[in-house]
Amino acid sequence: MAGLADLQSWLQAAMLDGEAQDPRDHVRGDNRLTAGMRLGIYAQGYRQRLFECLETEYPVLAALAGPTAFGLFAQGYIAAHPSRSYTLYDFGAGFADYLEAARPVGDGTPQPVEAIPAALARIERARAEVHRARGVERDSPVAPEAGLDPVMASILGLRHGRARRWWRPDTVRLLTLPFDFTDTLACAERGEAPPLPVAGQTRLSVSRVQYRVVCKRLEPWQHDWLAALPDDPHDATEMPPAARILPWLTTAMEQGLAMPIA
Repeated sequence: MAGLADLQSWLQAAMLDGEAQDPRDHVRGDNRLTAGMRLGIYAQGYRQRLFECLETEYPVLAALAGPTAFGLFAQGYIAAHPSRSYTLYDFGAGFADYLEAARPVGDGTPQPVEAIPAALARIERARAEVHRARGVERDSPVAPEAGLDPVMASILGLRHGRARRWWRPDTVRLLTLPFDFTDTLACAERGEAPPLPVAGQTRLSVSRVQYRVVCKRLEPWQHDWLAALPDDPHDATEMPPAARILPWLTTAMEQGLAMPIA
C-alpha cells in the first residue's frame, strides 16, 4: 500500500504541477504514444474537468470576464488549489479568496475594477451554497401578522402574551460588496451580455424561496438586523422594537430571509 500511495502522489504531482520525473518510470509507452504523451492526455483531461466545474459554478463571472481572462483565473486557481475533496462541489469554495489575493496592485492600492471578479465570485458561491442548504420550504407556514402594521403587531404580541422570536435560515447569505451587481445579474439571468457593475458599497442577500435562489439589495438597517439573528431556531431571539423593521417583516418572510417562531 505504501507503494500505491507513492504512485498516487507522483501521478497527482505530474498532472497538476508538471513536476514529475521521467514518466517512463511509471507509465508504459509504445511507438504510437510515448509515456509522456499518455500522461499528458490524463493531465489535460483532469485539468479540463476542474476548469469546467469552475465555469459551471461561476457562469456570470465567466461571461463578464470573457474566455481568455476567465481561463487565466481558473488555470491559476487550479494550479494553486488542487482538489482535496471527494466532491467537486468543494473545489470552487476558495475561488473568490484566490481572486482577491491574486488581483494586481498598481500604485500600492488595488484598483476598483480589479476587485470585480472576487466580488462577483462571492455572489455566485453564495448562490451555490444556498441552493444546497437545508431550507424551510416544507416547514409549516406562520401567518405574517407581525409584518402588516406596527400597531396591529403590538396588539397581537400582547394577545399572545409574548413577542415573536426570529431566526435566519441556512438558506440565507448576507454580503457586503464594493459594487452593485443588480443589472449585471439581471442581464445574465435573461441570457444577455452582463454589463460591468456600478461602484459603491452594496449590501446583498442571497436566499432561496420555494427552491428558487434570489438575490436582493438590502438597506443597511435590514442587513444589520438580519446579521444579528441567530441561524438556529432553538436560539431564536425577540424582534427588536425598531418601528421601521415591522412593516418590512412580511417581505423578509416572503423572501426567505427571516422566519418567526410564534
